[in-house]
Amino acid sequence: MPKVAVPRNSKPESYVRFYGSEELSTDGRVLFCKICVREVRATRKFSVSQHVSRIKHKASLHKKKASSSSRVAQFLKASGKNSQFNPELCGALLSAGIPLRKLDNEKLREFLVKHCRQPVPSSVNLRLNYIRTIYDGKLEFIRSCVAQKPVWITSGETTDATGRYVAYTIVGTLACMDPRSFLLHAECLEKTNSSTIAQAFMNSWMKLWPGGIEHEKVLLFVTDGAAYIKKAAAALKILFPKMVHVTCAAHGILRIAQDMRSMFPDVDKVVSTGTEIFPKSAARVTIFHEFAPNTPLPPEPVLTRWGTWIRAAVYNAGYFDSVGAVVEAPDAKEAASFLAAQQILKKDSLRRDLSLIKAQFGGLPGAKERLEGRGTPLVESTAVFDGIVLDFAYKKGNGKKAEAYILLSTCAVSRAIALFLSKDPSTHEVYQSMTVG
Repeated sequence: MPKVAVPRNSKPESYVRFYGSEELSTDGRVLFCKICVREVRATRKFSVSQHVSRIKHKASLHKKKASSSSRVAQFLKASGKNSQFNPELCGALLSAGIPLRKLDNEKLREFLVKHCRQPVPSSVNLRLNYIRTIYDGKLEFIRSCVAQKPVWITSGETTDATGRYVAYTIVGTLACMDPRSFLLHAECLEKTNSSTIAQAFMNSWMKLWPGGIEHEKVLLFVTDGAAYIKKAAAALKILFPKMVHVTCAAHGILRIAQDMRSMFPDVDKVVSTGTEIFPKSAARVTIFHEFAPNTPLPPEPVLTRWGTWIRAAVYNAGYFDSVGAVVEAPDAKEAASFLAAQQILKKDSLRRDLSLIKAQFGGLPGAKERLEGRGTPLVESTAVFDGIVLDFAYKKGNGKKAEAYILLSTCAVSRAIALFLSKDPSTHEVYQSMTVG
């Protein structure tokens, strides 16, 4: 065993300085080994060097260093986990549409602390420190997905819960494999017109391409049929020479359903009366189940979702006799709403109108849902709309595709389709290019 140099001064403090305070300690008189947890004779330097050279001492020292490293690693791991918890929690709440203020609920905080074993931040903390970082990360992700690909964009406006006008922009890639779409931008508008929509359109591209808008990559602009949006699109075509503006085909079907409501006023009264009578009264629901036990309750159409109006008309066509039996029930004759329904159901033309809607237009809600489907290829969308056009043509007694547009003018609904196509030349152009051959 090699000799270990020891200081000439044999005082305990000298040994502590030489071997380190991690191994030895002293109170000035007694030398103590922290590793072996025992006193070491400091009268002779040989005794101290012999102790620190023992196998037991070295093994205990190695074990202590390993344990210390493990604790440091665990601390760093826990610290890293805690640093990721807050942004991940904030991102999860935002993605699920859960307001951050829900975190201030006492019961929810207790649940998260108990099962996540992490300190739960306040909603103010998340709002001030993490939302911006998550937003910037999401924006970079959108930029990486779009990259150098040609893109399409859709823009529109809506109102929020407080009545403010909000313009939104959705951007997507024109790719055969794995097309992606993202909500890129939303902003509040003082008023809704062509100028504000055009400005919101440009603001969206500035967020996607902060280094400069790449005008040549914008190929398709899809909107509804509002006049001010069409005016904005016409002005934007000057800046985006390759952009084609088309009106959403689902919006065209929406117009058809709007026209149908005015074409069949008696049917509209039956649909609205059914909504008023049954869902709002438990007693009337009991009467309904008593006189029509195997019949579902009438649907509740939403005024702004015209496909639900057609479905309600189809329901009344299919269950006309059952609904009539409920309306004529003895217990229902005193209610004013039932009396109004009885008068309408007595009209001879009502059953005919309901049957006509079911036969001619019953497939429109399903077609609208297919057109609204996420990720539907353009070829399939145009095929669905083509099927609607040809369906009306075939029902008029002619199955030649070349004569479909001529035959559209033979009924009011068909004229609505023809008007929809004629007012948007780009839509007509895209439709024809996709259906040729």
